[in-house]
Amino acid sequence: MGNRFAPKGVMPALVTPFTKDGDIIEESYKAIIDYTIDKGATGVVPAGTTGEFVYMRTEERKKLLRLTVEFVDGRGPIIAGTGQNSTDATIALTKYAADIGCDAALVISPFYLRPSDKGYYEHYESVATRSDLPIILYNIPQCTLGVINSPVVEDLAELDNIVGIKDSSGSIGHTVELIQKLDGKIPVIIGHDECFLSAVSAGAKAAILASANVIPHIWLQIMEHIHDGHIDEAMKLQHRAQTFARIVTRNGGAPPVKAALKMLGLKAGKSRMPLDSGGTLSVELKDEIRLELERLGLLDDPPSPPVDSSISIETILSDEGFSLGADVKFGSGVADMVSVSIAIGSKNGELGRAFVRLLTTPKVGQEALTVILEPNLAVRPSSIMLPTRAITSMRQASLFYGPVQSGAAKALSEFLENGRIPEESIRNDVAILAIDIDLQSHLRREVTAQAKQAVLGALSEVWRE
Repeated sequence: MGNRFAPKGVMPALVTPFTKDGDIIEESYKAIIDYTIDKGATGVVPAGTTGEFVYMRTEERKKLLRLTVEFVDGRGPIIAGTGQNSTDATIALTKYAADIGCDAALVISPFYLRPSDKGYYEHYESVATRSDLPIILYNIPQCTLGVINSPVVEDLAELDNIVGIKDSSGSIGHTVELIQKLDGKIPVIIGHDECFLSAVSAGAKAAILASANVIPHIWLQIMEHIHDGHIDEAMKLQHRAQTFARIVTRNGGAPPVKAALKMLGLKAGKSRMPLDSGGTLSVELKDEIRLELERLGLLDDPPSPPVDSSISIETILSDEGFSLGADVKFGSGVADMVSVSIAIGSKNGELGRAFVRLLTTPKVGQEALTVILEPNLAVRPSSIMLPTRAITSMRQASLFYGPVQSGAAKALSEFLENGRIPEESIRNDVAILAIDIDLQSHLRREVTAQAKQAVLGALSEVWRE
């Protein structure tokens, strides 16, 4: 071929928005295409794995490809997903994609009935030589149950119409092997979001990713940093995007991507059964997706009142009907993101009764929890912690009963290890910690560190040296 198609940049493996009855929502599909192109996507890939092609009839795939050509309207290349189990069916759909103006075809290897290496070669050779569209091989063994081995790919790379291979194996070793062996022949396109940094650093020329429906601009920034030699900056961005990439790749691709797009205001529709079932995405996972979109700057952090630096455990317990004696000791500590007020007293006194009641009759949204270092390892003296502002979501609960608990436990453990807690108090006392934090924070490590700092400050007031 005179001018071989050259895949480049970052392209979304487009989701297909469906109604609850399974119809394609055309306006939503157009809006998603517009969004990705506006974010810098260098092309689009319809009817791929993330597009749920396996749930679509051939005529529906044709309709989707026609819509893509119409909606893209020359703004970038279209790599049509045309792979089928049958070689003849793949050739027919690839010819159709060429006729309507697609720029290349992404051809998944035959699945369900796995061919031999010779079968893979002859399948792709037939598609490449009997259709006019540039062909990109597609290796995704976790779905096809078969790997296109590198010797087969090397042989196929000699054919004029084979212009690349998308590797979605998730095995960076296999990806780098392909990059090494195909150097100067055809480009390798990384298709596994979690491996993006490693693959592009090793020489992958482009990417087709499910998460690029949402964050193509971030992947492009990483790619630019790598090409400019700014590996540290690329690494930082990959780390920021890694959790979202992991959620996408390990939860079916389309459902978490559609959930994220909906949070961004795009009507991404439903997936088709059986992918779209009631338990596909838990409430907790949706909370995590929203948190990651906030971390990536795609959603504004919800408004949150400032941390109250004047909280008083004495007042809180008094409001609950407890009259604490003179033997109870109090302390408070404040950090930028955490405020704590602590009461320590005899487990046989009024504070001990408050300790038991808070554990056994919790207030909804402000449940008290034992402070532990790790499962089945409670701190000494026995301690519980309760939030001063109501927790209303699993995301907030995981922040408070995770990083905050960890920071509080580390502070108590450090005080004990340094011999700053009297032996009598270790044996006979209990501690109650009232803690206020910004429940919308997504800086979990920082929350842990500041919780430790604040609790250390409070303990220092209780046991002054």
